Amino acid sequence: MEKSGQTVPELHWPAEEIWHESKTRCRPRTEHETQRLLHAFEVQKIELELQNQELRNNVAELEKLMLSHKKLEQKIVKRTTCLESALREQESFSYSVSHDLRAPLRHINCYLAILSEDFGAFLPPEAQSLVARSRSASQRMGKLIDDLLELSRISRIKLKKSAVNLSDLAKSVSAALCEAEPHRKVEFKISDGLCARGDRSLLMQLMVNLLGNAWKYSSTNPSSRIEFGKKIDEDQDVFYVKDNGVGFDMAYSDKLFGAFQRLHGSEFEGTGIGLATVKSIIDRHRGKIWAHAVVNEGATFYFTL
Repeated sequence: MEKSGQTVPELHWPAEEIWHESKTRCRPRTEHETQRLLHAFEVQKIELELQNQELRNNVAELEKLMLSHKKLEQKIVKRTTCLESALREQESFSYSVSHDLRAPLRHINCYLAILSEDFGAFLPPEAQSLVARSRSASQRMGKLIDDLLELSRISRIKLKKSAVNLSDLAKSVSAALCEAEPHRKVEFKISDGLCARGDRSLLMQLMVNLLGNAWKYSSTNPSSRIEFGKKIDEDQDVFYVKDNGVGFDMAYSDKLFGAFQRLHGSEFEGTGIGLATVKSIIDRHRGKIWAHAVVNEGATFYFTL
């Protein structure tokens, strides 16, 4: 056979093969084959029903999740409302402390000062001692109120973040400490150019408290040394304040940053609010703070921002 000048080979089907093929396609199915088809249909039907049931279960689970999500949102709204209410109460309390408590405390201090200065010569030594102790106690109470107000303020203040040179803050604090107690000989080692992003006023308070702590607890060491530096831990800046003071027992380190918690006696003055304030500042900056110390060898406070 030729087409367009080309020879196309002819296909030859043997008559017996054609007859066998047509007989195979057209022959009626046996009962066994029919049963097999019915069984396959039933299996497929069962599989579809199982998939259908699984789909219904998934829809039910999704509905439960949506309901749980809705309840969770309601709880969040409720708790947020409670927190806002608690914050308003805290602000009200701070106002009361600032005005209702400070005023009578000032009067007490004033009366005690008059009693000591104008009538001290007429008081016996024991009475003079009691007046002096009362004045000291009222002054400590005033300092405690100031610290509580500062702690309350830190939790409410709106952060104004910017690039802050912590080294400059540390140098400023160290200069103020040396000026306040010029008789002390303290070696300060402050690394240059240590910067972080945060609220400048809060970070200043952070450095005041940490360096002030190091200054206070190293006062018993005639060769006091205070260091401010930085190390890198897992690609993160970790700042630290280190001293060679009295240190503390690490067994009580869990109480270190709690309000009114003091690990030392009356030989070191303080209200137990300073490190709680530091922790609050670090929390506001979403950082971490921890410490390591050895008794009579010093302490190191590490923090991230």
